[in-house]
Amino acid sequence: MPAEPEPTTDTTLERMPVSPLCLQDLCVVAGDRCLLEDVDARFPEAKITVVVGGSGAGKSVLLRILAGLLPRHGESIRWSGTIGRSETESEGPRVGIVFQQFALFDELSATANVQFAIDHRPKRIATNPKSEPVSWNARQWLEHLGVPLKTSVADLSGGQKQRLAIARTLAASPDVLLYDEPTSGLDSASGRLVADLIRETQSTYHRTSIVVTHDYETLLPIADKVLLLDPQQKDLIEIGRDQWGEIPDRMVPVSSLEDDTSAGPRKRKSILGRILNPLLETTGGAVSAAFWLPLDLLPIVPRVRWAIRFTLHYLRLVAGPSAWIYLIIAGLIVGFTSTYFTFRFLPFRLYTQPLLIDELLASIGFALYRVLVPILATILVAARCGAAVSADVGVKQYGGQVDAMRTLGVAPRAYLLLPIVIAFVIGTPILESLAFYSARFISMVAFTSSYPDVGPYFWEQHFGRNLAGESPWLHIGWKWVLLKNVVCGLGTATIAYYQGLAPKRSASDVSRSITSTVLWTTLFVLTVHFAVALMEF
Repeated sequence: MPAEPEPTTDTTLERMPVSPLCLQDLCVVAGDRCLLEDVDARFPEAKITVVVGGSGAGKSVLLRILAGLLPRHGESIRWSGTIGRSETESEGPRVGIVFQQFALFDELSATANVQFAIDHRPKRIATNPKSEPVSWNARQWLEHLGVPLKTSVADLSGGQKQRLAIARTLAASPDVLLYDEPTSGLDSASGRLVADLIRETQSTYHRTSIVVTHDYETLLPIADKVLLLDPQQKDLIEIGRDQWGEIPDRMVPVSSLEDDTSAGPRKRKSILGRILNPLLETTGGAVSAAFWLPLDLLPIVPRVRWAIRFTLHYLRLVAGPSAWIYLIIAGLIVGFTSTYFTFRFLPFRLYTQPLLIDELLASIGFALYRVLVPILATILVAARCGAAVSADVGVKQYGGQVDAMRTLGVAPRAYLLLPIVIAFVIGTPILESLAFYSARFISMVAFTSSYPDVGPYFWEQHFGRNLAGESPWLHIGWKWVLLKNVVCGLGTATIAYYQGLAPKRSASDVSRSITSTVLWTTLFVLTVHFAVALMEF
């Protein structure tokens, strides 16, 4: 390979030996409706196959099955059959997918997006340099496909994002390249540019390409083969080139087969059922997540440096400067109110204050350290940081980044759940400490302002009297405080992750997951403090 990529020709890139992708006896059932039944189909090697079909026919379901994103026995979709490289091979192909919304990692640079795919390429590919240009680094892939190196991912144009998505997918060295509605939402001119890019990519890299689309007018000119997903015959029917003009008449939208059945009217759920069912489902999901958490926290991390990188990302999200300000202000508020109003509204102040002032300071210090600040800090961390993490994971789920990880052979828990748990377990005690020392400081200021004749020395002498331990940094009861912080952080991380990872079909689903995270994490934190208090005191 040359040191710097040049316009690609067949002599620049060696052709990779490929086999046709074959479907054998494929059956797909979505709910109570059969989408495909005993389908045998062949996607020719190093060619572009365009799969068309009416709305609701099951094109997206077929795409996700080919990409390996749907289990055989899912809750709503079930499928059986064989997806292999040939009629005699049952081994599934390595599949790369260019998502409709690109599914790029916005927190990473364009170079890092491609490097992520390179680092998670199968070892047998990485050790076979003759199969394709695996020696290319991320910079060379981007330059070759015309993606700006210094522009952030969020600032790239739609065409540049699509090229970046193709570069990332190709860098993972797939056998089959899938395109999910690549011209959706584009005008005709932009659609033709995308079609040209797909043809150029296939001609250059010689991948078996499958384009799933309803925009047949734009994409038929680049097709080598066309398959129609027919919902009536429940089959993938090859359309000959001389019959392509009949495709508009044969693409019948599937509104809903339920309207044609005689199953009778649906039973309307009661108001109580509509309220309790989601509650019970969420509760059951939370209990299940807590039960399986020990196993989920022991994934095989494919690349340590990427695990560290995602951990730092979530540490900034959980315990970054904005969270410091948040918790410091909270500490100042609780420290001031607990000190000022205790002495301000003390009964029979003129008589009792001289007798109780030292005991009151000791009680305030104990209450702030052992009870008030831990409760306030962990509730705020659960609400603020839990919502932020749930939103981050939810956007990744809705935008396809989680599916992109899966197609690159990465379990989401390795780079999402584990870093999130680490971030909360580390970040929660740090944030709680910031809140406590802020409360401690403002307590001294409030006391010395009210009693300037006594001074800060008296406050220092008595505030920590009930907390004095062997070390000035480790107060009495620090193990209980740390236990509450760690357990609350662990639970908040788990709830935020699983709420964010739940299926997202719209932006409102992301919003609902954030709301649910705030509700359940707050309830969890209060329960933890109650349970620990029974043991602690």
